[in-house]
Amino acid sequence: MKEHKKQLRTECKNRRDAMDKAQRFEADRRIFRSAAKLMEEIKPEILFCYVSSSALEVNTESVIDYALEKGMTVAVPKCVNGTNEMEFFSIQSRSELTKGSYGIFEPEVKEECLVTDFSSGLCIVPGLAFDMGGRRLGFGKGYYDRFLEQFGGYTAGLCYECCMFDQIPYEQHDAVMDCIITENSILYF
Repeated sequence: MKEHKKQLRTECKNRRDAMDKAQRFEADRRIFRSAAKLMEEIKPEILFCYVSSSALEVNTESVIDYALEKGMTVAVPKCVNGTNEMEFFSIQSRSELTKGSYGIFEPEVKEECLVTDFSSGLCIVPGLAFDMGGRRLGFGKGYYDRFLEQFGGYTAGLCYECCMFDQIPYEQHDAVMDCIITENSILYF
């Protein structure tokens, strides 16, 4: 199973690398429009959202900015040193983010901004691949699988169409999304 996941991660990284800048920009724009539509439909008070950090991830800058403009609380993750855990901190602007673990932009640790209520909201989840059953293949560290075990809100995976599969390798602890947004569709589960 681990070897199969490793091979699929490599394949998806290669597929994403093969996208040219214009293609990626257009895909990100279309994914953002669908994510904004989803936020309008479910009207979350809080958005938990990863901060995109590389060409491998669907860009979330517009998603974060849109949620802030709409008055939502936006919480972004910070990796906890020495663990495979994340904490979420609310931000008022992306300008509050600085490069942290793995070169990912993270929030400052401010106790008053620590979010501890995970019972509701919308969580935008990164992934290298997703399948038609809502299953996710992450980057291999398990950060989001552990977080989503305690999350009681709505989950939406963002994925480029080239990394959608009929079925991906799946283990019991792997999180299943409520929906997946690609540049071509929103799939609800």
